[in-house]
Amino acid sequence: MSDEFQASVRRTQRVIRMVSDLHRLGYQRLRVMPYIYPLAWRVAIGPADLFSERNGAWMEHTTDDVCAAYSSASSNRYFGWTDARSDNARQLADKFIKRFPGVCAAGYGRDWAYAGWLCELLGALERENALPFVMEEYAAVPPEQLDHLPLRRMGDMRDLEFPLPPAPNLSGAVLITPALIE
Repeated sequence: MSDEFQASVRRTQRVIRMVSDLHRLGYQRLRVMPYIYPLAWRVAIGPADLFSERNGAWMEHTTDDVCAAYSSASSNRYFGWTDARSDNARQLADKFIKRFPGVCAAGYGRDWAYAGWLCELLGALERENALPFVMEEYAAVPPEQLDHLPLRRMGDMRDLEFPLPPAPNLSGAVLITPALIE
């Protein structure tokens, strides 16, 4: 595995860790949808109410006003930013809050079950040197029919099974005041 490929894996994992940091900052209703797009890993980030109740890691429609996406093809220019090349997950989270206020406002609130699931997923990704995905170009099973979240191990490119996240918690929403997102 090349050094650049391994760096790409670490950067994609860092974006998922960024969402975990956003959870600690009160944005637990933000979720990730990781997927493989022909030449890159992508992570779409959006509010819980856009995600499927059947597969809590899948959203059918992503809209620019309440979703953001990272592509591993952009390397360390996270979300197209040129000032984040050496940022850690927490620094990315701070910038994300400022630069995607609509996404963050829509994702503010409590969802302890999902936040815990994401924490466990991060441990598995680091332990297995893996990346998750809900879809890829020639997937045999559509995202809505998955019974687990596939994790692709980067060493041998084998897929492991990880439990799907809990269904979106729409009753745990907390209203946000504009002062919290400034």
